[in-house]
Amino acid sequence: MNITDGLKSSKESRTTLYTNLRCSVIIALCFLWTSAGYLTWLYNLMNFAEASAVDWLTEVIGYVFQAIGLFVFSILTKRKKDFFSRKSVFIASIATDFVFIILSALSKNFLLILIFGYLMNLFHGIIAGFYLALLAAKVEQKYRSIVFGGAYAASSIFSWLLSLANNSNFLRSGYALITYGIFVSITIGLVITEKDFLRSEKISFTGGSVSKGTLALAGLTVLLVSLTRGIGFYFPMADISSGISLEFSRAFYAVGLIIAGIIGDRSRKFGAISCLAALFFPFAMIALSNEVNVSIVIWILGYLFFGFLAVFRVVLFSDIARMNGELFYVAGFGLMFGRIGDAGGNLAGIMLNDKLIPLVTVSSVCFVAAFVVFFTLYNKLYMPVSESLPNPEERLTAFIKKYELSSRETEVLTLITKGASNGEISAKLFISENTVKFHVRNILKKTGCANRSELLAELNKP
Repeated sequence: MNITDGLKSSKESRTTLYTNLRCSVIIALCFLWTSAGYLTWLYNLMNFAEASAVDWLTEVIGYVFQAIGLFVFSILTKRKKDFFSRKSVFIASIATDFVFIILSALSKNFLLILIFGYLMNLFHGIIAGFYLALLAAKVEQKYRSIVFGGAYAASSIFSWLLSLANNSNFLRSGYALITYGIFVSITIGLVITEKDFLRSEKISFTGGSVSKGTLALAGLTVLLVSLTRGIGFYFPMADISSGISLEFSRAFYAVGLIIAGIIGDRSRKFGAISCLAALFFPFAMIALSNEVNVSIVIWILGYLFFGFLAVFRVVLFSDIARMNGELFYVAGFGLMFGRIGDAGGNLAGIMLNDKLIPLVTVSSVCFVAAFVVFFTLYNKLYMPVSESLPNPEERLTAFIKKYELSSRETEVLTLITKGASNGEISAKLFISENTVKFHVRNILKKTGCANRSELLAELNKP
């Protein structure tokens, strides 16, 4: 019996690891060729417009079109329950996006470059909607942050390496399009071979819900945090031009994403709080603008903490989407509101770039608003009142769902709450004491508790 349970647990662990890796690779590939395609489009625009105009066209309007694409995906998912589960739709979106990447990169007419580029960004948003739905549907909550953070970190580093090839001209060349084609083909192959993909009947929702007010508050929080961070990039010395290479910003950002993924899965509360630290750094940079060496350290820390922001805004809505089928359409809302905030922050930064006092004033107002809204949301999501679980049965049910305990682990935990010893549990469930100990260890590992006392204390938390 012990051997059978152990083999079953080992098989479940391998299946979970395999699923997480596949999802991570799909997300990484999608982000890699969409973000690199975006840069190739940007470089083509620079042949026909001034740098300041390109900033408006790409970092403001381009981001808006990405947000529109995410919104379109959400609307279609809400109205057509099986929309997000159709492999054919995802594959067709990928193929269409790639066509627009090619057209936006090869066109020599300014108007056509804009049209194809904005259609490309629109489909970038739709593609993001699909892979964020995949994240919410296929990845358990306790792995969701690291799967997303790791995927974005890997793609960020690889796109940086691509940009360095051919004397830093690779993304401007025709070889880039061939490379994107290879990545797109691999992505489609992984989607085709993905078992069950996003079939709604295969998704085990965790239960629970949030009010429309809380949902709106979450969206406003992500928007304001992203807006404040975007404006901060236009502060003096927000990008160090000496002492460290700008290209390495991707490396620091990637490390931040991985750290954020690990911490976010250990504690959603701490991960959420840490993302706010990213908003302090522009102010620290300007305060220490005369201390170059110190500013470099702060700049590095800033990029590390930006990883927390990127993970928080996506995982926040992924967790909400997994609660029940009626909320699944919000899976991409984190990135959607984030892109709106990014566009707004870039717009404010471009307009006030040479006006220090107005720039700091606007950023400060957004900073205060972000903090107020964030902690209002924090109290709603992460500080539940004790009355929410009025009796032990409901408390136990919620605990089991939260940590995704198996049926056997549930039986063992139920008997533990009644004060049963390992021997008593063994007799009641007709299993050996070694098997009981095996399940107890798994329960403690899943819940992060050191012993039974901590387990019961965690279970009875208000």
